[in-house]
Amino acid sequence: MTLIEFEGKKPDISENAYVSPQATLIGDVKVNDNAIIWPGSIIRADKSQINIGEYSTIFDGVVFYTRFAKSSIHIGRYCIVETGVTILGSFLEDYVQIMEGSILYEETSVGEGAIILNKSEVPPGFVVPARAVMKGIPIEKKREQTRNDVLEQKERAHYYSDLFIKIKSHLPNAQSYLLTLPDFLKIMMKKENL
Repeated sequence: MTLIEFEGKKPDISENAYVSPQATLIGDVKVNDNAIIWPGSIIRADKSQINIGEYSTIFDGVVFYTRFAKSSIHIGRYCIVETGVTILGSFLEDYVQIMEGSILYEETSVGEGAIILNKSEVPPGFVVPARAVMKGIPIEKKREQTRNDVLEQKERAHYYSDLFIKIKSHLPNAQSYLLTLPDFLKIMMKKENL
């Protein structure tokens, strides 16, 4: 993993988090307990802080970038940000899912339990209501989730984190940030036996 200090600020990673050796974190980045960051992700806090909440999973090839002083990124707890997503200066509440290839521009706010579907674009300053399922360029509301749907999202996010905790218990000497993706996948294939 590449950790780069920028203007006197450097990434702060919980001992209980997993950050892939192939991820890059720059500047004022905070990764909280049980958060997971996968290979190829670039978490770049040049101008403002990036905070990744507990039990949130950031998949492969995600880009977070704070381009302006007033454009921090906050990822709530139990969020799932899928492959190829770009987030610029946005606020995500808890239990949010951003699906593959989507982009969120500055000053976007995503309410609790909302889902942004694949390859959607959220324009600057847009407010996504809680539990809304949104899609398109620009996005529009497709439907609303039930409370049970939101709880299922939380369970999925918890599953990814919990799986790593189980794996880590089988490799007690491994530091979370040193475990390679092939090691993780090899053990994950045997998860039924954990």
